[in-house]
Amino acid sequence: MAPHALVPDRSRIAALSLVLLAVLGGCRKTDAERAAEERAEIEKKLRDSYALVPYRALKLTFRAQGQPNAPEEIAALWKAVGETRSLPEKNLTEEEARLVAKSYLDLGVAFYKAKKTLEKRDEDEFPLLWSRWMPEEPPPLPGYDAAQEHAVLSVIWQVLDSADRGNRVPASDLVFYELSRATPGPAWMPALRVGIRGSRGLAFCETGYHYAAEEELNAFLTEAETLPLEEFPALHGTTHEQSRESLLAAGYFLRAWNRMALKRERAAEDDIERGLRSLEKLGVENELTWWGWAFIHFRRERYEESAKSLDKLAASPYLGEKERQEVHASAEEMRRHGDKVPIFLQARAALILGQALIARAGGPEKIVVTVLGPERGKQVYAPIAWMDRVRQGVGGLSVDKVARGAGESLEAAREAGAKGLEALKQKLGGGSGSTAESGPK
Repeated sequence: MAPHALVPDRSRIAALSLVLLAVLGGCRKTDAERAAEERAEIEKKLRDSYALVPYRALKLTFRAQGQPNAPEEIAALWKAVGETRSLPEKNLTEEEARLVAKSYLDLGVAFYKAKKTLEKRDEDEFPLLWSRWMPEEPPPLPGYDAAQEHAVLSVIWQVLDSADRGNRVPASDLVFYELSRATPGPAWMPALRVGIRGSRGLAFCETGYHYAAEEELNAFLTEAETLPLEEFPALHGTTHEQSRESLLAAGYFLRAWNRMALKRERAAEDDIERGLRSLEKLGVENELTWWGWAFIHFRRERYEESAKSLDKLAASPYLGEKERQEVHASAEEMRRHGDKVPIFLQARAALILGQALIARAGGPEKIVVTVLGPERGKQVYAPIAWMDRVRQGVGGLSVDKVARGAGESLEAAREAGAKGLEALKQKLGGGSGSTAESGPK
């Protein structure tokens, strides 16, 4: 046999290697494919969510008024909810107690039936809320469509959520619902489009849909970087440039947070540094910037600079004594290059920073008054007492009663009825929410 016959054919090996790489690459999903899967999962969760049934039913009922194909089950649910407003609150006679019990049973039955209907029907089949409220008026914003209306409502619910210190209004679920449907269109005002992209990125990131969040935040930052300076609002004495840098800083920090969850540390560090540069342009120096520079210097192996930033953080008058000692100890450990994990790599850092920044802003009560004003704050809390009454009434319902009232066999309705009633009780009572971790359930 000739010697060269024992030598592998290099071109053949190269070809086989390329084929192998292509096969292995084909097994990996792209970011776009993963984001598409997450968006489909979000849509399914919203469609199947028990927590969102009352809200979706209310909106669909209002939008479908007068429409020939309006679902009767949804209108019945809203009617049942409305009837609870006139129920007596206390000192009930025996007859009144029976009336109250029947009303809440009717509400549970209507809820059960509406859930089945909402699995197939959607509010966006019908005219917009604006056209129902103001039929003779032109749209309030350029390019106004269903997605933009969802965006406006998400902003309203975010304000209400910030005012609800008792956490009795399940606004977080509603914000997530509205934002997930508020896909910006090309006809939207640039500033609104950018703002909603950022809000959607935050919502998806908070609920663990990190690939969808990455898409939103990439689009947000790309457009914000190229948007003309005059498109940024100049509010409360700020300039257009200051508004732009503030928005960019927030966007880069948010994308860094999301990229940390995707285990893309280097890209996240680059975003943090870019956000800190924007804050430097604004002349901002506080607990957040000290923590940020300490982290970046540490990752770049500039340990002395990192320790100096932690020293500044430890000296903040807005930290408690215990927190101050923790940060100071971390700075000393940094100087020695010890094995202890720095505090800014621990979950504890988020709590320390959050408390310090809220204290710097004057406390939560001052923030709420600043956002809403004293009179508006009173109006916001007016419906909460009514929601508490509804919660107490629904809390006494059993699955057996709802199943019999709905005309279903107990076996067919037990699982769905139990899940639905429990969700309704929790959400009306401000119980364990789901948006913070995984979106509505």
